[in-house]
Amino acid sequence: MIGKGVRFVKRIYQLRVIGLSIGFFCVAAGFLQNPVGWPLWALLAFHGYLWPHLAYRLALRSKIPYRAERLNLVIDTAFGGFWLIAMQGNLVPGAVILAMLSMDNIAAGGTRLFLRGLVGSVVGALLGLLLLDFRFLPQSDIYTVVACLPMLALYPLALGKSTYDMSKKLAERSREFETVSQRDGLTGLLNRRYWETLLIEEFNICRERKQRSSLLLLDLDHFKNINDTHGHLVGDEVLKNFAQLLRDNLRADDLIGRYGGEEFVVILRDISFSEAETLAARLIEQVRRHRHEHNSLWGCTISAGLVSFHGDMEAHYSWLQRADNAMYRAKDRGRDCLVAEGE
Repeated sequence: MIGKGVRFVKRIYQLRVIGLSIGFFCVAAGFLQNPVGWPLWALLAFHGYLWPHLAYRLALRSKIPYRAERLNLVIDTAFGGFWLIAMQGNLVPGAVILAMLSMDNIAAGGTRLFLRGLVGSVVGALLGLLLLDFRFLPQSDIYTVVACLPMLALYPLALGKSTYDMSKKLAERSREFETVSQRDGLTGLLNRRYWETLLIEEFNICRERKQRSSLLLLDLDHFKNINDTHGHLVGDEVLKNFAQLLRDNLRADDLIGRYGGEEFVVILRDISFSEAETLAARLIEQVRRHRHEHNSLWGCTISAGLVSFHGDMEAHYSWLQRADNAMYRAKDRGRDCLVAEGE
C-alpha cells in the first residue's frame, strides 16, 4: 500500500482547487448577509485558497497518499458542516456546499466515504455550535443566491470532466489488459487460449454459413538443436523472426497464433482450399529463402499440415486433430514440406 494513490491525490487536488475557490464566494455571500467577525473571514480564506495546497502536500508526503487524501475529503465535509453553522443555517449556500462536498465523496469513495463525510459534516456542525453564537436564519437573499450560481454551474462540469478523463484512461487500460491476455508474450501472436476460442467461432461460422476456411499447423524443423547448440536466447530470436515472417506473408484476415513451443497455427478464413494450399506452399518457400539469412531462422525449415473444414467434423478439436496429424505426416516425410487434406 505504501505510495499508493498519487494519481488519485493529483486528481482530487485539481478538483479541490476549483471547488473551494468557487465555494469561497458562496460562504462569503452568507457572511455578508449575516455578518461575522474577521476570524471567520480568515478561516474561510484559508479553507478556500490555502487548504487545497496544504492538503495536497500532506497527502503526497504520507506513506499511503490514498488514505491520507480520503481523510482530507472527510475534513472538507467537516468544514462544510462548520460553514453551515457559521452562516446561521443560511439554506441555499449551505445546501450547495454540502451537496458538492458529498458529490466529491461519492465520486472518490462510494457510499462508505459518503457516510464518513456525513459524520464529518455533523462533527463540523457540532463544533460550530460549540464555538459560535448560532441563530437559525435560513432565508437567503437574492445576492446570496446569485453568488451560489457559479458553484452550481461550474463545479459539476469540472467533476464531470475529471470523471470522463478517468473513464477514458480506464477504458484504455482495459483494452491494454485485453490485448495482453490475448497475446503470446514472446512472439506477440495470439496465445493458445484465445486462438482456440477463435477457432471455435470459425468452426461454427463454417458449419452454419457454409463458409470455406482452412486450418494450417506449422512446426519449425530442428528447432531443438538451436536451443541446445546456441542457447535459448537465440531460440527466442528465431521464434520472433518466424512470427514476423508469418505476419509479412499471410493475409490481414488470417488469424495467426502460437500453438506451443515451436509450433504455430493459422486460421485461414473464407478461402478456397486451392488458394489455401498455394498460400501455404508459398510460405514454406519463403522460409527456405530466409533460413540461412544472418540472425534470421538459423537454418530452420517448417513442416506444415493443412486441413480444410469438413461438414462431418464433430467439433473444432476434430479439425485441430486432423491438422496436427497432417503436420506430423509432413515430418515423417522428411520435413520441409506440406501435407494437405482438401474438401
